[in-house]
Formats: sequence, structure tokens, C-alpha cells
Amino acid sequence: MKISNSTPNYINQTYANQANTAASQNVKSQKTADEAANETLTDSINFSGRTKDLQKISKAMETEPADRQKYVADIKQKVETNQYNINAETVAEKMVGSLMNEIG
Repeated sequence: MKISNSTPNYINQTYANQANTAASQNVKSQKTADEAANETLTDSINFSGRTKDLQKISKAMETEPADRQKYVADIKQKVETNQYNINAETVAEKMVGSLMNEIG
């Protein structure tokens, strides 16, 4: 069996091609890393659903409903003219209900 000189060249060419491919991939990955470093970095915050709900509630509390001013003015007038009657039984029921909710 005779071994020719072309076989080792073929093997060397295969390894050389693999090395060149790996080197070109390293260059490409380095370029993308450099491009990523040049991009403007921004900070971001992700809020939970509960936090978003609390923000909505807070924003809603800042705006006063138009009917509220009229309601307060009517009660104020009734208190000044002694026409505002308080139902003690209803107040007591609400107080007991509130305490029961706190206790559990």
C-alpha cells in the first residue's frame, strides 16, 4: 500500500478550514459584542399586576367626582338647618360589621 503526499494535504486543508471557520465566527461574535456595547443602554422596570392596580386606584382618588361636591354641599346645608337626621341603628350595624371584618 502506497501513501501519497496528497492525503496529508487533504487532512491539513480540512483542519485549516475548520480553524478559519472558527476564527471567522469569533470575529463575528466580537463584532456583535462591540455593536451591543455601542448601543444606548436603557433601564426598565416591570410592575406587578397588584402595583398597577394600586396606581390606578391612586390616580382615581386624585380626581374628585363632580357629584361629590354637590353631595357635600347638600349635607352641609342640612346640618346647618338641623334637618340632617342620623339613624343610630344603621350606624351601629356598620360599626359592628366593620369590627367583625377586622377580627376575622
